[in-house]
Amino acid sequence: MCGIAGLVGSWKPSLVSAMTEVISHRGPDGAGLWSDNGIALGHRRLSIIDLSAAAAQPMHTPDGRYVLTYNGEIYNHRELRNNLENLGVTFRTSSDTEVLLHLFAREGLPCLEKLNGIFSFAIWDRENRTLSLARDHLGVKPLYYAMLPQGFLFASELKALTLCSDLPRDIDPATVGDHLGYLWTASERTMLQSVKKLRPGCTIKISADGELTHGRFYRPPQFDPTNPSTNIDPAALQMQIDRIVSDQMIADVEVGALLSGGVDSSAIVASMCHAAEPSKITAFCAAVKRPATGTDNFGDDQAYARIVAENLGIKLIEVPTDVDLINALPNMVWQLDEPTADFAAAQTLMLAREARENGVKVLLSGVGGDDLFTGYGRHTAALIWAITNRAPWVRSLGASVLGKFSSSSIFSRRLHRLGALLSMEQDEMLADGMSYSTINAERRRILLAPGVAEAMPADGIAEGIRNSLDATRGRHPVERFLDLELNGFLPDHNLNYTDKMAMQAGVEVRVPLVDHRLVEFAMQIPLSAKISLRETKKILRASQRVRLPTDVLTRPKQGFGVPVRHWLQGEARDLLEDLTSPVTIASRGLFNPDAVTALKSDFQASRVDAAFTLFPIMAIELWCRSLESAETVPT
Repeated sequence: MCGIAGLVGSWKPSLVSAMTEVISHRGPDGAGLWSDNGIALGHRRLSIIDLSAAAAQPMHTPDGRYVLTYNGEIYNHRELRNNLENLGVTFRTSSDTEVLLHLFAREGLPCLEKLNGIFSFAIWDRENRTLSLARDHLGVKPLYYAMLPQGFLFASELKALTLCSDLPRDIDPATVGDHLGYLWTASERTMLQSVKKLRPGCTIKISADGELTHGRFYRPPQFDPTNPSTNIDPAALQMQIDRIVSDQMIADVEVGALLSGGVDSSAIVASMCHAAEPSKITAFCAAVKRPATGTDNFGDDQAYARIVAENLGIKLIEVPTDVDLINALPNMVWQLDEPTADFAAAQTLMLAREARENGVKVLLSGVGGDDLFTGYGRHTAALIWAITNRAPWVRSLGASVLGKFSSSSIFSRRLHRLGALLSMEQDEMLADGMSYSTINAERRRILLAPGVAEAMPADGIAEGIRNSLDATRGRHPVERFLDLELNGFLPDHNLNYTDKMAMQAGVEVRVPLVDHRLVEFAMQIPLSAKISLRETKKILRASQRVRLPTDVLTRPKQGFGVPVRHWLQGEARDLLEDLTSPVTIASRGLFNPDAVTALKSDFQASRVDAAFTLFPIMAIELWCRSLESAETVPT
């Protein structure tokens, strides 16, 4: 796992050196730079497979035609290597980097069809003078780029691109609205109009004269009701997870795990114990104090993680994550490259740091289980919506009754939220169900400043959300939610903060449940085997009954973070006032000062549950401040 950067254009190669230095945390084990006549490729190395100097990057083919800078892991590199050796290719390292390089030299971008892994890479063809970039199937590894009059820039992290003084720093107004409603944006957009994200499963090809061509080699499949899988045996799912976890434990360094005590992470650790001696496996768990208010749904991870660790016989390290959040917040949002208002990111960083201090450079995570097999409250809500919609008057009655509940407790807030979703038509329900904000689209629009509000679609549904809704029209609403998650929430939120925070500590996080082979397996399973009114992740839970304790398998879904509502009404109230004062809001020009003040008043008086609307406003202001102070280098 590494950091990459590069350019095609009129800039000096020293710009790429500076870019890789900014992301040196991604690769503390080494640095490399290659340049030649308007092209420069940079690399920061985190040594995981083949720790020798021979595997350093950028790496060249023996004839010098192709030059590669690459971030990630190719899990099937040994199989691919054997195939290439049978074709006469000679290797000088045991690295997956060299396998990717030779495979591309023979097949070009179509080689992506053969890769099983997590990756973003750039390869320069010196003969044809073209640069090819690609990002893995589900978007585990990030890649940002900018096409400017002076040329093309790319890097693993957006903050590296801001070093270029030619890069415009104008804020994208549509992205502001996305973050206000969702905390993330499910499209190629970023906070900067000049910078784009390469989408998961996509490619770019750039010629020396600046012609840019986009391609796509993968999109997560959807369930085909005309051809459902006949094999929905939980044992088959368990075997699939075992195989993938075994593949992803390949490394020349120690591999540990992130363990929350939930079904997903526990299933991963159970499979690790199937592949290796349990006593040699170390897992890391966040230890958080539960707030007395009872308004935020999280906690107890350490208690369940202890049960799993004792049951499986692994070593568990509990990591206190009660941090000084006020001081941690500014760095967190800039490190994430997006103003992500989710303190789960800060916890991920602390876990990764603890792992690194214990000599563990690779961690397996359970991220993705909810997005493949159902697990979020919105999935159950969508199931209820579909059932009650058979008689619309029933849905209307349910919406009316549930809408009378207040937001004073977790349970009543959930009922009120369900009532709100039942009151909506399907597309609106799906878009709103993806939102962290309980403030409706109309009021969110009022919060935006003139010129920014106009960038918000008339129906409040963000572009990336709309693309998924258009692609799944006519399907069951729960299936449509899964598509929204696999193509937005997962790569643009969960995977983004997992990668960025772990790499801040020089730790690679692998995500077996996001392996595209498992995605394809899961998308063949009928919805009835995944969810009912009483249970989510039915087949996943069933697959683990012989390995995990009942308490873990029946544990309710809980969040991973901090008590934001309690925090904003308590110790962070002064910070909230500072970042959202009328003067600050007016000078930034992204939000309406009067509307923000009114929302704060409603929140502090507990009239409105606005924590996850105010928190993004705070994060955006902090991100913009970091952007203003971000340095540039001579180009």
